[in-house]
Amino acid sequence: MVSLVLAKVMKEAGLRAFIGKLSMDTSSRKSYVEPSAQASLESAISFVEKCYALDEARGPRLIEPILTPRFVPTCSDSLLHGLGELAAQGRESVPLRIQSHLAESEDQVAWVKSTRHADDIDVFDKVRSLIRAKSHPC
Repeated sequence: MVSLVLAKVMKEAGLRAFIGKLSMDTSSRKSYVEPSAQASLESAISFVEKCYALDEARGPRLIEPILTPRFVPTCSDSLLHGLGELAAQGRESVPLRIQSHLAESEDQVAWVKSTRHADDIDVFDKVRSLIRAKSHPC
């Protein structure tokens, strides 16, 4: 997993980093998406656990895992809801952060409205994925 390699390099360099593992389960190239929402969630959980284990091994906490649903068009409601739940559970009473993209282009905004009948922000809100979310709209 490339994100874990990055986490290890940052830790070894002594740099603080917020690192995400991309989650997608629909509407993208087959080589990009995970086979199901459940598989994507399991991969995200594994990444989070490995990041925490990396920092527990030695020294101060430098690496913070971030849940990263790519954006609404590539994530099912089931995946977004699961990531929202995972973020809320967090670790040791500290919720995990979520980062994503919102409204990156007019085409993407129109596609989300036509398929989800809502704006991106409302889709995230509906599945409770806006807990401590960091996003950047276009």
